Amino acid sequence: MAHIVVAGCIASAHLWSDLGLWSQTDLTALMRRNFPELVARNVKDMRWKRFLYRELCKTEGIYTCRAPSCGVCADYRACFGPEA
Repeated sequence: MAHIVVAGCIASAHLWSDLGLWSQTDLTALMRRNFPELVARNVKDMRWKRFLYRELCKTEGIYTCRAPSCGVCADYRACFGPEA
């Protein structure tokens, strides 16, 4: 399942759409079933593709965000806004 999710992250639309799911809710259910430890870390309900990239960057020590926290970031809506 991890390989499928990674392949979806490479595409350009919302991850749920790139995986052929019906909605963000379906993606969250998939994530809960397969990756409960990641779901537990996504405490602010960040969009999954952005959350996964952020986790990868943190693991690799790459910090590209210019804001000190998500709450003050100019891109907050892109990460936490409602899915289209």
